[in-house]
Amino acid sequence: MNTTHPPAYLLRSGEGQNVRFNGADISLINSRDQSGGLMEIVEVLAPQGFKLPAHTHTKTHKSLFVLSGELLLSFSEKTYHLKEGDFGHIPKGVAHQIECVVPATKTLYFSGAGGLNSLFAELAQNEKAGKSDLYAVSSTVDFQLVDGFLPVLPAVEVTNLERPDGCQPYAIAKGGGEHLIVEDQLQTFMVRQNNTDGQYLFVLTEGPKGGAIIQHYHKLHSECFYSLEGNMTMWNDGKIVPLNPGDFLFVPAYTKHTYRLESPYTKFIGMLSPGVFEPFFDALCTPYPEHTLPEKPGPARFDRVLKNYGKLDLYFVSPPPDNSMNPVQATMVRFSFWLAGILASKK
Repeated sequence: MNTTHPPAYLLRSGEGQNVRFNGADISLINSRDQSGGLMEIVEVLAPQGFKLPAHTHTKTHKSLFVLSGELLLSFSEKTYHLKEGDFGHIPKGVAHQIECVVPATKTLYFSGAGGLNSLFAELAQNEKAGKSDLYAVSSTVDFQLVDGFLPVLPAVEVTNLERPDGCQPYAIAKGGGEHLIVEDQLQTFMVRQNNTDGQYLFVLTEGPKGGAIIQHYHKLHSECFYSLEGNMTMWNDGKIVPLNPGDFLFVPAYTKHTYRLESPYTKFIGMLSPGVFEPFFDALCTPYPEHTLPEKPGPARFDRVLKNYGKLDLYFVSPPPDNSMNPVQATMVRFSFWLAGILASKK
């Protein structure tokens, strides 16, 4: 496997580098260096009244998922009141303001390189050093204050359940997003490539206890797994890694991996950068109009995966490592992917 990529790593809930800014405890989960210049992720536990003044990012898009509590996400024409499970997306160049309105609001933020991890690390340093201009950051941080921004009030509850297309600001209520079904699992796009100029994907996965998926790796993108509910097991380059709520696993390109859901109900966030893996979901899954788990399993379109195998940034390693496939199925899977690889190499 390629060793030029940053290493995989695991952070248990509460682990990792933590800084403090404006009364908030901030976990710097994934940095520019840790991701190989692809993404940045922070988890912010903030008091009531915590605010990021109006600002923009000129290069990176940003998404946020409210883990608990409530916040206001303000744009020039509307202010959204987000609660637990709600989602917000801010394209690059769009002025916005964020304010937590109840105590102990915990939010997961995701951006491209130079965004959130870089920002909060420098803001914390400025505050600790007693600088008068807290928001004066280096040129490596993609952050610009916006003068004259006035939030539109009153704020509106988030009721939208659909993911819009294009680079526009939006909020999605808990349970919403673009749903796809594969067997008994629900895959939900909160962000597609067309929302981020291809910078990243933000996908929710939920489902019941089941077997592991095939072991595989990617060459062109890295993945992050953040556990929300239930328990799951990851195989990360052959190492078995249990994930519980609040745990985070970074899986860079060229890392063999797979997962298995362990609880009667498990839900996790997948963040993938860049967003080149999007066609895989469309090949394997089927659009699903409901906003709850399917009562009956849907199809797993491996026929479409095999047909497009050379275009999906998917590289087969082995059948599920937990032996959840019987020997005949496992042999057929090995042969099918071997043949698909041969055919793809001739195109």
